[in-house]
Amino acid sequence: MQPFDLESWSRTQHFELFKNFAQPYFNVCVRIDAQQLYQYCKTQSLSFFQAYIFCTLKACHAYEPVMLRILEQKPWLLNQVRASVVELDKNDTFIFSYFNSKSTFAEFAVHASEVSKKAKSQPLFSDAFEQTEGQADLIHISVLPWLNFSAFSHAFSNGESLGIPKFVFGQFDKSTGTMPLSVDVHHSLMDGLHVAKFINVLQSAFDDFCNS
Repeated sequence: MQPFDLESWSRTQHFELFKNFAQPYFNVCVRIDAQQLYQYCKTQSLSFFQAYIFCTLKACHAYEPVMLRILEQKPWLLNQVRASVVELDKNDTFIFSYFNSKSTFAEFAVHASEVSKKAKSQPLFSDAFEQTEGQADLIHISVLPWLNFSAFSHAFSNGESLGIPKFVFGQFDKSTGTMPLSVDVHHSLMDGLHVAKFINVLQSAFDDFCNS
C-alpha cells in the first residue's frame, strides 16, 4: 500500500468529517442482475459462489475508492486485496475462508476450493484467522443464500475499522434473475455516488465473466 495524497484529494474535508464518528459506515442494499452469470455457471458446471466472489475481487481492484483504507488516521491506497468470506460449516455454524485474487477464474477456482476445504477442517479461531483478521488488505464478504433480503445491518466492534468494505450476497431469485447485495462502506472514504459507481463496475464484471 502507499500513502494517499490527502492535500490534493477532493474529499479531504469529508474524510476529516466522518473519520471519528462512533459508527462511520453507511449501508446500501440493491438488487444486482446475476441472470447471465448464474446461467453461465450452470451450463459450464462452475461454482456460482466462486464466480461472484472472483468478480467482486476483480471489481474492487478496478475501482480505486474501494481500495482505500484508514491507518493512523490517514488514508492509504492498497495495491491488492484479499477476501475474508463467511462460509457455512458443519452443525449450522460458520468459518472464515481467506481468498486471494487470481488473474484467471480457473486459478481462482482451484485456490478457493483448497482454501474452503482446509478452513472447514479447522476451528473458527484457526491459524489463518489469527494471521489474517484485523489486517487492512481485506474485504469482508458474507453469503446468505437462504434470504431474499431488502435490508441488512452488521455487528460492529469498538475496534479500529480500517475502512474495510463489507459485502453481503443474498438468495438468487430465479424468477427475476437478480440477487440482493448489501454494501457497507466507511463514509470517510466513499459516498453514495461511489457505491453506485462500484456496483456498475461489479455488474460489468458479472457480465464480462460470461464473455471471457
